[in-house]
Amino acid sequence: MSEETKDISIPVAGMTCTACSAAIERSLKKLPGIKVAAVNFATEKATVQYDPKAVRISEIKAAIKKAGYEPLALESSSASPQDKHGLAKEKEVRTMKAKLAVSAFFSIPLLYIAMGHMMGLPLPEVLHPMHYPLNFTLIQLALVVPAVAAGYRFYVIGTKAILRGAPNMDSLIALGTSAAIAYSLYSLARIVSGDMAASGELYFETAGVIITLILMGKTLETISKGKTSEAIKKLMHLQPKTATILSKGGELVIPIEEVEPGDLILIRPGERIPVDGPARWTSPCSRGKAFP
Repeated sequence: MSEETKDISIPVAGMTCTACSAAIERSLKKLPGIKVAAVNFATEKATVQYDPKAVRISEIKAAIKKAGYEPLALESSSASPQDKHGLAKEKEVRTMKAKLAVSAFFSIPLLYIAMGHMMGLPLPEVLHPMHYPLNFTLIQLALVVPAVAAGYRFYVIGTKAILRGAPNMDSLIALGTSAAIAYSLYSLARIVSGDMAASGELYFETAGVIITLILMGKTLETISKGKTSEAIKKLMHLQPKTATILSKGGELVIPIEEVEPGDLILIRPGERIPVDGPARWTSPCSRGKAFP
């Protein structure tokens, strides 16, 4: 890395597939002063090498946000970046579980009402599709709205991706469920106009169940990523917080963040190596001292 450039790693929330990471990379590379932009979907981080004279960190975050994703804060605090990322991941897991619970709460009765009578399951007479088709349709419409609303981010991100000309998996979800709901609304209009047979052409439950299943998968994926991040964080905690450098004034203990290229680091027997770099070993000999 040259003196004119800096590196920054920004945690990003909201990615659902590799197309999302590619979209963020394209958005970042449009900024002036961006030398390298790489987004890792697995670790949910954007690594950027940039010229601080040409672009600010706030502009980099704005580009990520413009792409439809959420850059997590990097402001200094008592918590380390790894700790803050872990807290954000825990919050994301709680949010995903809540969305899944809401969607499932409404999708299960929606599926029962829409499909139960086909399997001989009991249904209140007032909801019978042949005797009361309008009631049968309206109750499904009332149930599908909150079930689908729990997955609103699929529609937000998917629509933005389509408008950018780079559709992703969210775009497929949004288009598929929207088509099912739109056709069901058309069937509702036919029922209102007197075509009672249209009650057999409702697909509200399709949209609700798709959103619920996708949210279930995303929740499991988020939990799995959280466990992986926790394991990585534990490994990073094994890294020493300080390093002993040799200078003209003798030994100096400094935080590893302050180690510069070219510094000579002293590592005593049994100590962990704080940073990467070439090593020069000295052969120990018995001189009556604790250290060679």
